[in-house]
Amino acid sequence: MADLELIRGLPPFLLERIIGQDHVIPKVVPIVQNGELGLSDPGRPKGTFLFLGPTGVGKTEITLLLCEYIFKDVNKHCIRLDMSEYQNQESLGLLLGQGEGSRGNMGRFYDRAEGRGIILFDEIEKAHPRVLDIFLQVLDAGRITVANGETLNLCNFYIVATSNIGADALMELKNSPMSTIERFIEDLAAAELRPEVLARFNVRCVFQKLGYAAQKQIASIMLNKELKNLRSKGYELTAGQGVIDLLVSQGVEPRLGVRRMRTTAESNCRHAVREALMAGKPTSGTLIAENGHLVIHS
Repeated sequence: MADLELIRGLPPFLLERIIGQDHVIPKVVPIVQNGELGLSDPGRPKGTFLFLGPTGVGKTEITLLLCEYIFKDVNKHCIRLDMSEYQNQESLGLLLGQGEGSRGNMGRFYDRAEGRGIILFDEIEKAHPRVLDIFLQVLDAGRITVANGETLNLCNFYIVATSNIGADALMELKNSPMSTIERFIEDLAAAELRPEVLARFNVRCVFQKLGYAAQKQIASIMLNKELKNLRSKGYELTAGQGVIDLLVSQGVEPRLGVRRMRTTAESNCRHAVREALMAGKPTSGTLIAENGHLVIHS
């Protein structure tokens, strides 16, 4: 029997953690709820998603959060395949194995995940057409056959594909309504990806570029995570003047979005503690921005 409380808690869990993409969550949640309640199509994956949009806006993050919430252990149950590594026909051997006794990356990752979880195909537009053929088999029949002849049952997996198609063009549409942006990106995806690929997804979601308010909110989340980490080590710190603005200025890039925000928060906070330790100064107090760095004021 499905854990109804767990399933009911998915929308607030995602809304609290996925910033600036509120329009995506109502599309994703029903598919996952169907999968967990046993309402998805038998003989196919529990749910299939195509996430479109620029880098660093939450496409991978929502995938990892779904895995964390449903399957608990992301490292174990999220199979992440970077399609830039599968751009030629020979890469099929890497994916499915070579020779009678080989099972390839899919077999190895499948065993680790114990036959359930999420399979993430990153940047699907970079995959070789033969790899896409394999992907169609996964979406359609919920199974894949590896080199040793074994057929892996993928019906207990969710399948997520991401694509950065149209990311550059979005820069020119940043002031357009979301409905216009969605139509534009979906048209580009239809022109670049084979129609039989697009047709097999339960839902397609276009992620928008993050505005300054969303960037600040994400910076605050990452900062609070690092402050909690430092607190567990005995360093009692609070955020003061200019901290969030500094993190946004250093953690946001036009082509990478907020992908570096976690690293930016960690490196700046740890820099402040390290400098205080080396100088023999107090390591608890208020963090403030000063000359492009964070410093501790006691």
